[in-house]
Amino acid sequence: MRKFSKPFRGVKDGDIYPTDFEAGEDCPPELEAGAESLGALAPAKPAKTEKPDKPQA
Repeated sequence: MRKFSKPFRGVKDGDIYPTDFEAGEDCPPELEAGAESLGALAPAKPAKTEKPDKPQA
């Protein structure tokens, strides 16, 4: 889950009132597009890839 890079206000699914989010908090998936369009999301971290085991000699 991506995190906010600055304060953001948005309405989560199922809520009728907006929530104030602080920088560093997790961004709900339903708010990612809006937060990204306003530059309020931290850059996405690259997916972790597992390193292959060293071959046995």
